[in-house]
Amino acid sequence: MNLHKRDYGTVAGPHPRTAEAGFEMLLAGGNAVDAAVAAAFAEGVVEPSHNGIAGYGGCVLIYRKKTRDVIAIDYNSAAPAAASEDMFTIENAPDVPAGYRVPGRVNVHGPLSIGVPGVVAGLCLTLAEFGTLPLSDVLRPAINSARYGYAPNSANRGGIAGNADRWKREFPETARVFLKNGDPPKKGETLTNPDLARTLEAVAEGGREAFYEGPIAETIANHIQELGGCLTADDLKNYRPFITEPYEIQYRGYSVYTAPLGAGGLTTLQMLRLVEAFDVAEMSLTERFHLFAEAMKVCWPERLRRFGDPTFVDIDIETELSDGFTASLREKLNAGLKSPQPGEVVYHEPMNCTSHISAADAEGNMVSLTQTHGGGFGSMVTVPGTGLLFGHGVGRFDPRPGLANSVGPGKRPLHNMAPFLATRDGNPFATYGIPGGRTIPNNQLNISVSLMDLQSSMQQTLDAPRFHSDGAEPIQIESRAGEETHTELRELGHEITVSAGIGGPGHGVRVSEDGSYHDGGTDPRGEGKVRAR
Repeated sequence: MNLHKRDYGTVAGPHPRTAEAGFEMLLAGGNAVDAAVAAAFAEGVVEPSHNGIAGYGGCVLIYRKKTRDVIAIDYNSAAPAAASEDMFTIENAPDVPAGYRVPGRVNVHGPLSIGVPGVVAGLCLTLAEFGTLPLSDVLRPAINSARYGYAPNSANRGGIAGNADRWKREFPETARVFLKNGDPPKKGETLTNPDLARTLEAVAEGGREAFYEGPIAETIANHIQELGGCLTADDLKNYRPFITEPYEIQYRGYSVYTAPLGAGGLTTLQMLRLVEAFDVAEMSLTERFHLFAEAMKVCWPERLRRFGDPTFVDIDIETELSDGFTASLREKLNAGLKSPQPGEVVYHEPMNCTSHISAADAEGNMVSLTQTHGGGFGSMVTVPGTGLLFGHGVGRFDPRPGLANSVGPGKRPLHNMAPFLATRDGNPFATYGIPGGRTIPNNQLNISVSLMDLQSSMQQTLDAPRFHSDGAEPIQIESRAGEETHTELRELGHEITVSAGIGGPGHGVRVSEDGSYHDGGTDPRGEGKVRAR
């Protein structure tokens, strides 16, 4: 265990600069919210593949020790007012898993993929309502990284190198910002983004309005429209994040919370409700993954067929988590456990690139924050003069019309981000999360079970092997699970593919029962850091 007495608190994040930015706020007398927001702004600078200041969105959970409650902030992207469910051409494509394609993937990359970016508004709202430090102080680490430079980690260097030639052809401003004299940065080399530093300074002085109204907003809207997109200055001005209630279940004596739809955590909660009928702690790894595989194959088709923006789609959360509905899903689960079936691909989506930050302070407050561009480098569009690389919020919709997650004006897309918090008898227990597209809800199942059923430390939990299916065989399993487990799963009737890693680097903080110690963890699959004192 990485136990730390909570003199100030703990911040765990995917880049050393991220964790350091958050911890600076704790040392300055700030709370876990100040730390998480500072870390998130810094993360938006130093990991441009995974998220950004113009990332399409994110979600935050906050446990407040004083009131012993959990609140959620949703800053998911919204589709422009001019967007429509038939805005993309759909071609039959039997040669790809989805069975269709959008020519040129213009729904994923380029100006039409851009929705209203929610990151700045969401982080400003979170800080204003629940933080204690001034926005200018909280933004200073991000501004310094943009102006004076940061060293991209291996994942971001690889992403820059893999996209460099395409950027030079199709996205010249993105190439200018992220290449050094036309070449990807090498290990140890730093990147600067002075335009982004100036944009962040404007936000530090003028708040969210400096981003969503006035010259910056006009520059954003004009450039995207010149490229052929439909985002307008009014779309930016009218965008609002919102404070809401999280989804909650009781599991093994813990209260488990996650962000509401369109986030991915509802699917995790449904899977937890399915597996709570089994003595998971006494299972072997093979038995546990067999159970997880069938739970995933039951719950993912429900998600991909029926879930969407709850303002547009009729979803009753009490029903989704009820004993009766869980019993109906468990019948399918039990049938699958007896005889695993191939399952089905409802909607294929290979994209994943996201960042997660967990923070806990000495007062007992906890924050779980996840935000994203979408896929790697989002839309790949950078607006000249701003340093802003835009996420692809519209790319998170199903491009086909007539579905729960089809595009619609003002609609917010279904996504996979799923920050989690857990409490024990109303007291803090853990904050945890992970990036990785569709692997997120499944990895959150694995993490939750490890923490609450197996009573593992946070680091043991993040070190453990992972498993994934979004509805169909073959199921993915990490090589670290071992050949014996691979063989036993095949003998149970599963088709599997072995992967070096499933999902991105997770981070979390577990709080001791008396609240005096923090157990922070960072994923061995990444290059993150835990900063604690």
